[in-house]
Amino acid sequence: MNLLRKLYLKFFVSSGFPYGEYLSKRRALHHQGNNCFVSKGAEISDPYLLSIGDNVWITDGCRLLGHDASVIMINIMQGSQLDQVGPIEIGDNCFLGNNVIVLPGTKIGPNTIVGSGAVVTRNLEGNAIYAGNPARLISSMDEYIEKVTSRSKQFPWSRHLSKTTAHIYDANLEATLRKERVEYFFNSQPSY
Repeated sequence: MNLLRKLYLKFFVSSGFPYGEYLSKRRALHHQGNNCFVSKGAEISDPYLLSIGDNVWITDGCRLLGHDASVIMINIMQGSQLDQVGPIEIGDNCFLGNNVIVLPGTKIGPNTIVGSGAVVTRNLEGNAIYAGNPARLISSMDEYIEKVTSRSKQFPWSRHLSKTTAHIYDANLEATLRKERVEYFFNSQPSY
């Protein structure tokens, strides 16, 4: 990557959806769907071996590895010419929490959340929540949505959320949400 492109990325393309659009316009990945959130803090070792669907979130610290570099040590040790690479396929509506590691030759099914710090060593079925090392099934997506919906309704500020169409951030609501969250969680007024 030349110096001008590095500077452009660092100063003019913000992390998240803008970086996802940047990758899409440059056809950096084998396949990339629409509305993808890609953190600039994520590492994608072999973008040409990565295929992601629509509404995929790759958050800060994630590492998507299309190869196993240990084979180089084996090649030197044995004088061989082995190769250990594989594609990574991520279906629609998937969320990879911070610091998830995805190993080569794996598929993550649609409608899946992989919890922070998990290591994906094998294919993960869709419509599910996974966490741990190696990543293990925690619950179905339906169970998780039911749990989050129930919890969200209990928060005093939920009445504000039902009035907005913003799914991520609503600048008009943010000050109110912060104030009510601090009061709720800390039983005090914000100190900022």
